Amino acid sequence: MTKILISPNLRKRGIAEAVRQTYAALTANGATVLMARESAVLGEELVGIQYLELEQGVKSADAMVVLGGDGTILRIADIAARYGTPILGVNLGHVGFMTELEPGEIPLVARLCTGDFQIDDRMMLTAHVMRDGQSVYERTALNDVMISKNHPFHIIRMILRADGDIVTDFKGDGLILATPTGTTAYSHSAGGPIIEPTAENIAVTPVCPFTIGAKPLVFSPNRKLTVQAFGMDGGAACVSADGEDGFEMRPGDIVAISRASHPARLIRVKNRNFYQILRHKLSDGGGAE
Repeated sequence: MTKILISPNLRKRGIAEAVRQTYAALTANGATVLMARESAVLGEELVGIQYLELEQGVKSADAMVVLGGDGTILRIADIAARYGTPILGVNLGHVGFMTELEPGEIPLVARLCTGDFQIDDRMMLTAHVMRDGQSVYERTALNDVMISKNHPFHIIRMILRADGDIVTDFKGDGLILATPTGTTAYSHSAGGPIIEPTAENIAVTPVCPFTIGAKPLVFSPNRKLTVQAFGMDGGAACVSADGEDGFEMRPGDIVAISRASHPARLIRVKNRNFYQILRHKLSDGGGAE
């Protein structure tokens, strides 16, 4: 790989030094470094960086190095997946399940130039809110799609269907539909199963169900899932993808969730398996940004 996009989270402490170290490791191995124009302030003294609009940079790059945490990867995963651009994450957050490197391991980004890496394809989900037969909201999620109540003191009723057949009908605080990658995030906290990330399934986890028998479920990636959510006692429901701001649903709206057409591609440069990462990260606790 010869053209590498550095994508930093500008809010992270020490981000300027992380950019400098990444730039040095890549250029020492002959790579051309790209960065988004909005990040130019971090590379003012670095020679030869090509500054582009973010989407153009993702499209032009052979790979990208994301400096931040899992949340930083989530915010760029959709655009990277659309162009098939693989991501190498450096953890400047907390847990960092999706990131591959810790700050002291930044020199290992040079392996992008030598070919000493592998790429994992990660299934994503696409969510549509259908209203009167039209899509009024569309998002792609690497972790999860969350349907939740808008009011903290009310509950909502949810009807989950798979390929048109009712699977469960319950009341509670919400419902999480997660990819295998997302099963170590909010879904895990709500009691859902952990699924190894290279598997292809959709995990559905109720949040604080008021109905006995509302349990986590695992579906084939080929299922077309829909959820109707009804606010109780004057409350309302909303839908959110990968923790972004929620979209408020109206009575009669249907959330349609299916496997996305493109996977996210995450780069691995260390010889670690998922179970080693799982034991290490879950024992640390905390969350990533």
